[in-house]
Amino acid sequence: MGIVGSLPNLEVLKLRDYAFRGYKWETSEEEFHCLKFLLIDKSDLQHWITESSHFPNLKCLLLYRCWCLNEIPDDFGEIPTLELIKVDDGNTSLMDSARQIQEIQQGWGNDTFQVRIGRYNTLTGDIK
Repeated sequence: MGIVGSLPNLEVLKLRDYAFRGYKWETSEEEFHCLKFLLIDKSDLQHWITESSHFPNLKCLLLYRCWCLNEIPDDFGEIPTLELIKVDDGNTSLMDSARQIQEIQQGWGNDTFQVRIGRYNTLTGDIK
């Protein structure tokens, strides 16, 4: 992921069907500076270690079928550009984590920030 994250103009990253393999993902300061949209769909990721400064331009985070991921890192609550987090309803911990980030974002005055939780739709690859 370090090579992908260092691509200078990367704005959209869609990781589907175990495209990201491994139980731990630790990002660094040099990665994902231009990334605006991140989708992780069907992953065995368990621990995500990152800071808000690693995704300074992120607007949209979608986490689908990430059954093993225990939480969205709290630092996502401090990303000022973040507008939306979408998670499927298959992981209660992720739903709670997304709602907690929503509280942090609203505390920062980002009232336009949204969390959407729904059932994963296999036909569209999105949540209902």
